Amino acid sequence: MVDRPDWLTAALTVVFFVTLTATAAVNTPVVWLGWATAMVLLAGGALVLTNRSAPPDNR
Repeated sequence: MVDRPDWLTAALTVVFFVTLTATAAVNTPVVWLGWATAMVLLAGGALVLTNRSAPPDNR
């Protein structure tokens, strides 16, 4: 069965390639810089989401 991190990885891969294609089509330095920044933030956010530990029990 496919769990949440696997779906997140697949979604990130699709977003990466679609936006990379669009960025390459525009091909301006500002767009490349924006794309690179967005991908770093997106990948970092995904890593934080998948590597969080379970919240502690408040007993």
